[in-house]
Amino acid sequence: MLSRLRLELIGCAVVFVFGAITMIGAMEHTIGWADDGPQAGYFPFRLGLVLVACSVLIALQAMANRSELAGEQMLSREGARRILGFFLPLVGYVAIAQFLGLYIATALYLLLVTRWIGRHPWHTCIGVAVGVP
Repeated sequence: MLSRLRLELIGCAVVFVFGAITMIGAMEHTIGWADDGPQAGYFPFRLGLVLVACSVLIALQAMANRSELAGEQMLSREGARRILGFFLPLVGYVAIAQFLGLYIATALYLLLVTRWIGRHPWHTCIGVAVGVP
């Protein structure tokens, strides 16, 4: 489903965007050096710059090695299903925790995951969901 080349380029794009956002946010402040030392945006701007530069360099390296990276399969459909099986309940957990609180959201999350992913019997799922939080 995803080759190593695509996964590397997607990772580079995410890091690039994060670095660019960091740089833009830092430019809301002074990014230079003053008599009393670095200004508020000095270090965040340079950190964003390093992230952008590293993501570009890694993307160039991946493209230079694309012949060997393109053939390597990193994520199959089954692997993606398993990852989403844990990721989607976590998204639901975060969304529910905003309204119901952490204890109830944790109980619901554990009940869902132990039953759906773990395929444990209901009495075990309920015990974990009530006992852990």
